Amino acid sequence: MALKLAVLVLALYLGPAALDATPTLQDSAVGPDSSAILGRLVARDSHEPIRRARVGLDTKLTTTTDSSGHFTFTGLAPGTHTLEISAVGYASATLPVVLAPRQVLTHEFELTLLAYQLPEVVVKEKGLRRFAGFERRRQAGMGYFLTREQIERRDPATLVDVLVMVRGVQQVCLSNDCIAKMVRSPPGCYPQYFIDGIESTAYFARHTPPHDVEGIEIYRGSSETPGEFEGSNSGCGVIVIWTKAAP
Repeated sequence: MALKLAVLVLALYLGPAALDATPTLQDSAVGPDSSAILGRLVARDSHEPIRRARVGLDTKLTTTTDSSGHFTFTGLAPGTHTLEISAVGYASATLPVVLAPRQVLTHEFELTLLAYQLPEVVVKEKGLRRFAGFERRRQAGMGYFLTREQIERRDPATLVDVLVMVRGVQQVCLSNDCIAKMVRSPPGCYPQYFIDGIESTAYFARHTPPHDVEGIEIYRGSSETPGEFEGSNSGCGVIVIWTKAAP
């Protein structure tokens, strides 16, 4: 039986996107009358996948997007459901989804990027401690470190120009945008970023002016990554950026 298209009422933060109903989900994953949602989360402006985002359904079910931005809910009762989507650096969104019986709905959801601002309160003593941590980890010999002097000497146009000079880091270009990727990481496995000790995204890292950077820590895999920067995606590498204005 042909699948019916669902009606989506998007929240203010979501832009228009194409809807498509598909019967590709196996029967074992869907009950006699149950439905499913196959979603993908992307940035509204760049259409880059948003990974590790939280997606909740009806305040009962929760999942996390994978490295390609995909998420799935199966075995859903027909009717109206509420999706709540949130990701670091993006405006959260809430939207109702209406599903017909036995419907499998695929949809690409968009989130709006928030403007990134450094904390306004700068405590010099705390800043010194953070840069001291940079030096302590550098002396430990794990990972690769770039100082402000090294960055200024190379006079890069973007931070990616500096990162790809590190052994084990390569440049991957998607459309008109180029990002850093660890050579040993599989396709679609991109490093996690931290800016001034706060978990961030590749977008903010790429748009941080090189002359604003005090130092960079590059860990090419989980075996190199220190505990304070470990996470579910540290196996893809970790890049830590410290700005001159770090609190």
